[in-house]
Amino acid sequence: MVAVGRKEKEAVESILPDCCPAIQDIYEQTREGNGQRWLMIGLEDRDELYRDVFRLMQIRRGGRGGA
Repeated sequence: MVAVGRKEKEAVESILPDCCPAIQDIYEQTREGNGQRWLMIGLEDRDELYRDVFRLMQIRRGGRGGA
């Protein structure tokens, strides 16, 4: 699970076009509540989805989310 709050929203949305289609879909399908989206992401393999989750986590920690 990755929480995207008000502070992270702009940064996440700026990298979203570069994320894999699965992350983009999860973000778009997750409703925003109280200014947050709680993204439930299942990870099975170390593929592009795995990489993108770590980019989102880096933004949450206050980083830029770059590759």
